[in-house]
Amino acid sequence: MTMLSVLTQAHDRLTRFGFHLGGAALCGIVLSYWIEVVARYFFNAPTLWSTSVIAYCLCIAASLAMPELARRQGHIAITALQEQMSGACRRRYERVIALITGIICLVAAWMLVSETLRQFSSGTTTAMGLSIPKFWISAFIGYGFTGTALYFLRRCFWPDSVEWPHDSIEQEAD
Repeated sequence: MTMLSVLTQAHDRLTRFGFHLGGAALCGIVLSYWIEVVARYFFNAPTLWSTSVIAYCLCIAASLAMPELARRQGHIAITALQEQMSGACRRRYERVIALITGIICLVAAWMLVSETLRQFSSGTTTAMGLSIPKFWISAFIGYGFTGTALYFLRRCFWPDSVEWPHDSIEQEAD
């Protein structure tokens, strides 16, 4: 087994774990809403923290799901041009698009990680009802863009390291 395959398998496992953790964050949203409704309407004692927890969990869930969506090609794509191309031309086009997308996600990740480190060193906190260190949330966003960038770059440079749903359909057509 090559070092590349070990790294890509580790990346895939981390991505799946993050995706499931993102699902747990969605459960946290549901639970927080449920607690808020019960507290507000049955006990006339609304919570001060539920809105904050819901916002934090939503950001965390979306950030943790990003790499898995890139891995499965579950993101939104306009494919009208691609669908008109032949198999080999289409694969080259997709690799170029994956490279451009990967670079953009890497730049976003770099900006986010830099900002997260700044927030950590300055002790910046959120301005919501439940104030927490801002870097706790920003770190998840940075993870999401980094993992997503890695999938697009894998698709460009090592296309066999990540299988996208339409790959098997194209291979049958070629």
